[in-house]
Amino acid sequence: MTVPLKAKRAAQSTGLRMLAIALPFVCTALCAPLAAQTITIRLLNGKTGLPLADKNVTLEWSPDYSPPGSVIYLGKDGIGTVNVPIGSEFFIMRGGPKIGKEPYRIPFINCNAPMSDMIQVSGVLKRGYVPGNTCSKMTAVPRPGEIVFWAKPKPWWQPDMQ
Repeated sequence: MTVPLKAKRAAQSTGLRMLAIALPFVCTALCAPLAAQTITIRLLNGKTGLPLADKNVTLEWSPDYSPPGSVIYLGKDGIGTVNVPIGSEFFIMRGGPKIGKEPYRIPFINCNAPMSDMIQVSGVLKRGYVPGNTCSKMTAVPRPGEIVFWAKPKPWWQPDMQ
């Protein structure tokens, strides 16, 4: 009578151990969509394909487009990251504000091809997004979770008022 009882307890103990091992994996899989998602922005020179350093890009999120949007600083390597606001499905990109004492001035020339639609967050996270480049035939390979923003430095002789 004690042998079947020991076998039953051993089976229960094994089941509890398996549950303890599997529980963290199940929680991770179920909780992952609730975690903050990050998008990386690469600011590239539309003529050379090299990074443009120390600039800002603004993303305006839908569905509510709450102003002023997310201003992302792109460092020395031309790369910046932003956490996607909860509930945002789409966004639009624009250059600026300009760094310094006069943020209303044009920071760089936008080389992105005109976009008729807003950019879908889920598409960027799955496939990445590279818009057309109007400054040259230069292109880039899309990477999941990454957006390319084509631009070129503003020439010193060109006015930079908006």
